[in-house]
Amino acid sequence: MATTARYTVTNNWNSGFTADINLLADASGLNEWRLEFDAGFAISNIWGAEIVSHVGTHYVLRSLSWNSKVAPGGTVSIGFQATPGAGGTAASGFAVNGVSGGNPPVEALPAFSVADAAIVEGQSGVKELVFTVRLDKAAAGPVSVAFATADGTARAGSDYTAQAGTLQFAAGETSKVVRVAVLGDTLVEGDETLQLQLSAPKGARIGDGVALGTLRNDDVAPTLPALRIGDVSVAEGNAGDSFANVAVSLSQASATPVTVNFATANGTASAGSDYVAQSGVLTFAANETSKTIRVAIHGDTAVEANESFTVKLSSAKGATIADDTGVVTVRNDDAAPLPSLRVNDVTVTEGDPATGGGAAPGYFRTAGNQIVDAAGHSVKIAGVNWFGLESTNLAPHGLWTRGYQSMMDQMVDLGFNTIRLPFSSDLLRGGAMPNGIDFAQNPDLQGLTGLQIMDKIVAYAGEIGLRIILDHHRSSAGAGASDNGLWYDAQHPEAQWIADWKMLAQRYAGDPTVIGADLHNEPYNGTWGGGGANDWAAAAERAGNAIGAVNDDWLIFVEGIGTYKGESYWWGGNLMGVRDRPIDLAVDNKLVYSPHDYPNSVYGQPWFQGSDFASKLPDEFEQMWGFIYEQNIAPVYLGEFGSKLTDPKDVAWLDKITAYLSGDLDGNGTRDIAASKEGMSWTWWSWNPNSGDTGGILTDDWRGVNTAKVEELRPIMFDLEDAEGGAAAAKLALFTVSLSEAATGNVAVDFRTAPDSAGAQDFTATSGTLVFAPGERSKTVAVSVTGDQAAEATERFSLVLSNPRGATLADGTGVATILDDDGTAPPNTATTPTTPTTPTTPTTQPQEAAGLEGQFVVNSSWNTAFNASVTIHNHGPQAVSGWQVEIEMPNEITQIWNAEIVGRTSDGYLIRNAAWNGSLSDEGEASFGFLANGAVNPSQVDLVF
Repeated sequence: MATTARYTVTNNWNSGFTADINLLADASGLNEWRLEFDAGFAISNIWGAEIVSHVGTHYVLRSLSWNSKVAPGGTVSIGFQATPGAGGTAASGFAVNGVSGGNPPVEALPAFSVADAAIVEGQSGVKELVFTVRLDKAAAGPVSVAFATADGTARAGSDYTAQAGTLQFAAGETSKVVRVAVLGDTLVEGDETLQLQLSAPKGARIGDGVALGTLRNDDVAPTLPALRIGDVSVAEGNAGDSFANVAVSLSQASATPVTVNFATANGTASAGSDYVAQSGVLTFAANETSKTIRVAIHGDTAVEANESFTVKLSSAKGATIADDTGVVTVRNDDAAPLPSLRVNDVTVTEGDPATGGGAAPGYFRTAGNQIVDAAGHSVKIAGVNWFGLESTNLAPHGLWTRGYQSMMDQMVDLGFNTIRLPFSSDLLRGGAMPNGIDFAQNPDLQGLTGLQIMDKIVAYAGEIGLRIILDHHRSSAGAGASDNGLWYDAQHPEAQWIADWKMLAQRYAGDPTVIGADLHNEPYNGTWGGGGANDWAAAAERAGNAIGAVNDDWLIFVEGIGTYKGESYWWGGNLMGVRDRPIDLAVDNKLVYSPHDYPNSVYGQPWFQGSDFASKLPDEFEQMWGFIYEQNIAPVYLGEFGSKLTDPKDVAWLDKITAYLSGDLDGNGTRDIAASKEGMSWTWWSWNPNSGDTGGILTDDWRGVNTAKVEELRPIMFDLEDAEGGAAAAKLALFTVSLSEAATGNVAVDFRTAPDSAGAQDFTATSGTLVFAPGERSKTVAVSVTGDQAAEATERFSLVLSNPRGATLADGTGVATILDDDGTAPPNTATTPTTPTTPTTPTTQPQEAAGLEGQFVVNSSWNTAFNASVTIHNHGPQAVSGWQVEIEMPNEITQIWNAEIVGRTSDGYLIRNAAWNGSLSDEGEASFGFLANGAVNPSQVDLVF
């Protein structure tokens, strides 16, 4: 006879159970033993043995030092606690020291359970709280169990009568009741609880041995009146004291007196200098419902903003406090001189017509390395990244200072056609509401979820001609890429990521404003191929195909990883794996590869080292991602690239990468693709100025424009809204409207363009209203200038300011000078040549004439352009009314401010004063600035008066 194993489940509470295994030794006894069996459950605690191994469903246990020897016919007991598995509590295949034995599980004993109970306590007398004790199955013989009550928040004696005893169940009987006497009262109190506890079972076991009894309160407290304090506004006066009468009211009369403490507290107004501090106790007599706190306000003649302080209520007796803070606003009544408004003159080079543009209505698809519209014409995505929906704000950034529609209008005005809109998985879950929004400027976003705000962005983009690429930027709400460099984590599994994409694809189906899905931002820790949970290429196919199954109109954008076969690159930028393992989607002609690329200032990568690094950049681009476009595998969309343009290496990088995107694939200055083809698509990082690495298209005030960045991008922009194709590419005349000083309140002024020698064919007319918030001093009005190839004279139009509110007009007209770049216009009439005069030989800078002296300073420069300023000084002794200077230099001026260009000379430009800075007193000064193309050598720039 072999040693046998007897398995018994001793207690089972569904989510867990305990069991015993008893070994009965045969006639030979045991000297050390080893027990094996199969079970789907997971043992969490064991006694009487130790687990040697657990592989799949197979357990191997062995004896401990103290129970390894078992006498012939003797027994040894093993116990454990476990969590049920696929087979519940079942175990089988018992073997002791390699010899099969054991028995099927013995049926568990019947189990006692007791159910919770509740009762309304009543206001007097006794009620019964009835607990039901049950057996889960009938017992073959009598069984019993002890019971006893125990206090919770309810107390024996005052709330109920304690009970204890033993319940006897006859064979076949399965339920009994325990009755607990509940004592009624009229106390206003919360619901109270007690417990009924089971113990000492005989012939059965305890499954659920504790029940909660709830005594529900049915006594209602009398309603107390509520105190409220009001706000008040009072003019401060110029001298002496005025008074703020702050009203305090009771919601209803009280039959007994009510008292409440009050005290003033400083805000922007200070006790002593602006008002007299007050504190004390207000007493409302019976049936009295209103009181007044009288606070003295000190008058003055200082010009200042409105100020405020508060009066706060506390420690009420006989009432509650519904509104504890009253705000007292001290209105300034001392007038300040109004600031003045000016608009500058600007100069812009006209430019040439676009070689193409426009998109037919509908969705995009791919053809070779081109993104094409519904009619099959090549188009280009040329946009910006606007982040924030992925952050803990759950809304695009900047809405704390501007309206979202105003910012999107500005994107269009600057020539961008697409927004890459990052979001997080958490944005799509319930919970926190968006924050960091000025609802006064975004009233239609009030009360919306983050997803509903996304709906608003998409809807308005459709109205103004912008396209949207949705970008799954990270799993949890926050900043930057996902912390683990993957598209999923423990809280956000891949299945949820795919389900979210399907939901969004269905949500925006039928709306070609949303052109596609950037599946995940910078999966830098993914692998490209090879299988497994981190195989990004496989995951991208799963997600892309799931999207295509519900919405086959979308483009699917697939980013790169961080490292492939030992070659590291920018996060999301390494697409080398496409050569070996291309993405294959079920829906054809929808795949676009999307790398990211950044300059030296973001991180000093090895390829930025060496004096000749710039010439090698096209090869770097080609190796990592450009080969996809060059070999006609698929289109390439550079989803992120950007810079603050303060590092000279960044400027060289930007020159090379924009040239590469435009089709100059070898960096030699010539376009290497067919005229009918478009270069690679892109979105700049970022629109936001609060990107620490790159800054933004906008300046830190969220309103101004970094014109140097826009001008660098202008050659690779594309107009999706020109459905006819071939409209002129727009340059911008950027007028700056400025206040002489910041105002304490809002300032508004209307503006409109007015034609002169330039007409409707030369610029796009615009009009509107500028509003300066308190503290703001400048605004920009962008006017699109239409390029052509006609040789013509310099043309002009104006921006005219009118109807100022909160300011005066010092200079209400800004003149835009459009410089022709198509050669010399033929003269209208023949002119008689004059005898040339002897030219004046300029002297070394500074030049002097009639007391005028000029100083030329380069403020900043980069490979393709520079910013400079010129200061004109009048040494007298006479005042000057109007000045003019010739700047001799080979560079082309693209924009000028605080002066205007009169014309071009063989050596440079003839420039004169603006309307408001031509008068110079003795030792007076005026200055102007400009942007110009090309490199600059200050020693070769002369000023001639």
